[in-house]
Amino acid sequence: MQQNTGRLFFALWPDDAVARQLADRQAALQGGRKTHARDFHLTLAFLGVQPLESLPDLRRVVDEIAFSPMSLILDRYGEFERQKVVWAGMGNVPQGLPELRRRLLDMPALARLAFRREAGFVPHVTLARKTHPPQMHFEAIDWRAARLALAESAGGEAVPRYRLLACREA
Repeated sequence: MQQNTGRLFFALWPDDAVARQLADRQAALQGGRKTHARDFHLTLAFLGVQPLESLPDLRRVVDEIAFSPMSLILDRYGEFERQKVVWAGMGNVPQGLPELRRRLLDMPALARLAFRREAGFVPHVTLARKTHPPQMHFEAIDWRAARLALAESAGGEAVPRYRLLACREA
């Protein structure tokens, strides 16, 4: 019988200073289920549930992918209305971000896996669920994104909800 992992994803993970700034912007939200400060991340590829034997290859991706730090300016609240998700996003997405995502999706370890490769990439950091964005200015956050991670969703009511399986500072 094949054992499976939890829900896996690759993401850029902020440092503590950026996480604190995201938590400050999150404070303006009314109600909802707020993201724990240690769970803030920008998903590059959501892999879903994968076979346990794929983990060593996926961990290697973090070490092998060409990746340099990039400046991301989070400067706005956004919302996925249907899902009632409020997020922090960018007015100008640097070219390097979708390029990093493309390189990631082209890695041989991912090519062998079955998962949904979303065509529309909306780079964002989830701030809360089951709420709406505030009608106020978002004070910009300058994030030097230098940490790439493979993470797993712990599921349930665990806090923080995500566990880093591999992580690399560029």
